[in-house]
Amino acid sequence: MLAVLKEKSQSGVVIKDVPPPKPQKDEILVKVKYASICGTDIAIYDWNPWAAAHIKPPQIIGHEMVGEVVEINSKEKTDIIIGDLVSSETHIFCQNCYQCSIKNYHICENMELFGIGRNGAFAEYATIPLKTTWKNDASIPVEAMSVQEPLGNAVNVVTKAEVKGKKVLVMGLGPTGLCAGMVAKAYGAKEIVGVNRREYRRDLAMKLGFDRAVNEIDESEYGTFDAVLEMSGNRIGIQVALDAVRIGGKIIAFGIPKENIDIDWGKYMINKEITIGSVFGRMIWDTWKDTTKLLIDKKVDLRKIITHRFKLSEFEKAMEVMKSGECGKVLLVP
Repeated sequence: MLAVLKEKSQSGVVIKDVPPPKPQKDEILVKVKYASICGTDIAIYDWNPWAAAHIKPPQIIGHEMVGEVVEINSKEKTDIIIGDLVSSETHIFCQNCYQCSIKNYHICENMELFGIGRNGAFAEYATIPLKTTWKNDASIPVEAMSVQEPLGNAVNVVTKAEVKGKKVLVMGLGPTGLCAGMVAKAYGAKEIVGVNRREYRRDLAMKLGFDRAVNEIDESEYGTFDAVLEMSGNRIGIQVALDAVRIGGKIIAFGIPKENIDIDWGKYMINKEITIGSVFGRMIWDTWKDTTKLLIDKKVDLRKIITHRFKLSEFEKAMEVMKSGECGKVLLVP
């Protein structure tokens, strides 16, 4: 089968034929219908320090996907059958650690990551542990099924921010930031403002229902936002988030910085008495249920953020578009 392989500990990937995988005990085999590229995949492609610490080449990458079940290797009771369209939860939990014992499966202490710590979905076929397989509702558009994972991130962020009736700032309008705006609107935010330096992303945000999308926040608006969703991980963006949030407001951190971040603890944490929360993935499986409801009820249409589609063999072109920032979500079609 054709696959995108991180073959060596260096920048770039190879696209080559490899033997198709076989499902191990309590795993399923799927024929991948669509896979979407994540910012994490850019880090893996570029081979930054984070990627070098998490991946041991050679490995097939990719974690956002939808596939058709073609084989089930398990004696466990399951409602999943051959022919179902399923997606994968990226965070593969152990079920044995303290976090798993209190049902915080998404931050399992012994976590393995699909497409990062094990072979993933940028291929014609992939295997998924049965315990992290999500059976999709048939009424959801198939393309949208492949983008549920980043939407789930946004759902978790917005849920923690408690946005109903509030003025909300979204720092960073990558696909997950765009999803956050759509979810905030569905959850009753009073006003949603997006910040991004690229005009393309700002225009896309306006089409998705943001009230405003700007290059930067005017200082006259500092201290006026009830909730700030920090999706960029950018040092300057994080500083703006701290200034923009109102006294007693809330910041939810999602974007991962590439450098250490300094905070004036007294000025923000004490004097402003703000709350800073954070999100690493989705609550398993509560967030997936909430995500499904948004899609079934048509409160969110993920097809609106899908701007490009490429054949799997055109991965290099797809990555070039992703790196340009002149895109929404980029799909791969095996």
